[in-house]
Amino acid sequence: MSEGIAEVNNINIWWEDFGNPSNPSVLLIMGANANALLWREDFINPIVKSGFHVVRFDNRDVGKSTWVTTEPTFNINAGSVVASEVSYTLEDMASDAVGLMDHLNIQKAHIIGASMGGMITQVIGLDYPDRVSSLTPIMSSPGIGLEDSNLQGPTQEMMEAIIESMKLNMEGEYEDALVVNYRVLSGSRFPFNEEKFREQAKEVIAHGHNPFPGHGAAVGQSPHRGVRLSEIDIPTLVIHGTEDAILPYDHGQALAEGIKNAELMTLEGVGHEIPEELTEEITQKIIGHIKGA
Repeated sequence: MSEGIAEVNNINIWWEDFGNPSNPSVLLIMGANANALLWREDFINPIVKSGFHVVRFDNRDVGKSTWVTTEPTFNINAGSVVASEVSYTLEDMASDAVGLMDHLNIQKAHIIGASMGGMITQVIGLDYPDRVSSLTPIMSSPGIGLEDSNLQGPTQEMMEAIIESMKLNMEGEYEDALVVNYRVLSGSRFPFNEEKFREQAKEVIAHGHNPFPGHGAAVGQSPHRGVRLSEIDIPTLVIHGTEDAILPYDHGQALAEGIKNAELMTLEGVGHEIPEELTEEITQKIIGHIKGA
């Protein structure tokens, strides 16, 4: 295991890798407002043991990578409270990921992304197809906002949690803000364990927690990918829970239907999460997918 800083697009991107770099690479892209430590090692280790080199990294604006947006502003847009000023897009973040691959001398990788990371995964598949061996968007979406009124928006409970967590962040109560959000993001199948979550959250916050990243703005202002999904001709596995409160299940269905020959893994009773109880099942499905690709 090693780590470092890559200078990409005039910013610093922190990365960490696992396994033999000469093995086929898997790039993990985390979601909005979350740093790389949300990719738990119990998710990473089975993939490494199956013969892959795994890289996780902090997106711009979180963790140990360069923070671009640090001031809170209120603006309800595309179903979330986001920064009003848009200083970058998902296309810029996809360029960060590909730049990191260049830095690490990775020509092609299996790209796995969670939530916003799954959106970045799609952008890489669309704009850099020669750099991709397979795609796995988890609890993600082809896009949000008025461009696709057929897809459900966040639940009312989720919207209230987002606003409450923003207030807590402004008061400096970062751990409590995470608890408010992640409690609602959890599905009914595996009840939210606040005590265990707080233990994990302390480690994540210590790694570098920006309470006001511009990720929501980047998601809300980036082009909707629905009309372009048919351009993706890369082996794709879509994973989505049926009780996702922020990107409901129909977002995953839209991805699976829009991408040629994509497979949909449905997680019954699961929310916007990768439950520890299902980690082995999910990783084994992913390993089969990327080996098949």
